[in-house]
Amino acid sequence: MKLSLFAIFLSLTIQALSQKNLFDTLKVDAGTKIIGRFPHYDKSKTYEKYNFIIEDPIKIREFINTLKLGKEVGNSTEDPAFRLTVVKNYDEIGSWTINPGLKSAMTHDGHTYEFDLAQIANLNKIFPLSYYHEIKVFKSRDEYEKYFTKQKSNPNFLFDYGPQFKYEGSFEIEFPKNSKFPHPKAISDFLTPYIEKIVNKADYSLGYVLNSKNMNNRDQYTMTIQGSRELFEQLKLDKLKNENWQPTVENGYFFYKK
Repeated sequence: MKLSLFAIFLSLTIQALSQKNLFDTLKVDAGTKIIGRFPHYDKSKTYEKYNFIIEDPIKIREFINTLKLGKEVGNSTEDPAFRLTVVKNYDEIGSWTINPGLKSAMTHDGHTYEFDLAQIANLNKIFPLSYYHEIKVFKSRDEYEKYFTKQKSNPNFLFDYGPQFKYEGSFEIEFPKNSKFPHPKAISDFLTPYIEKIVNKADYSLGYVLNSKNMNNRDQYTMTIQGSRELFEQLKLDKLKNENWQPTVENGYFFYKK
């Protein structure tokens, strides 16, 4: 009986440890990659010596089965840190933040655990990785999708951070500063019901931006609205004019092996 209880305890302990893993070996396939890299914004490439990439499904499963976390500790991060990323079919589906100096790892669910850096410190020698990234400007989701599809034919393409294109564009409305509109909050309260007769709450953004016009012209408030072209054309306010329609332009970040 004691042996049986110990076996049950051991099994539950192993399960608890495995549940900390981002990685599910049952979902590993030819489109899966494990990438360890310094963050692309770190111009000093602080932890470049740890960069690695594992692309062989068998080796990925071996890595997953040996990767361990220690006990949970208080949340803290280094800046810059090191990223341990899962890429599947050119999509970064999740990552850990590894803090080499703090000997910890923040997992995808926001919890931090002790982490032995020796588990990944020498992978660069076996699975080396040098990478670079490019920033591309897109004027529409269709333009982005075409470019993204083209990159898939490049054997060095790893993954991307694509633009969201949540809003089609933006425009402005200038309000006089007076007793009816004494501050941006009052204007926002005034505008909201008019906007939401045309589009849903989730389909627009309304704000006051401290741009040069608002900073230099204090007898007015110019509000910026992000949303659809339809909203720009249909929103009608007495004695007020919709101006400066600007189609959304967004960046995409594309990552490649050297």
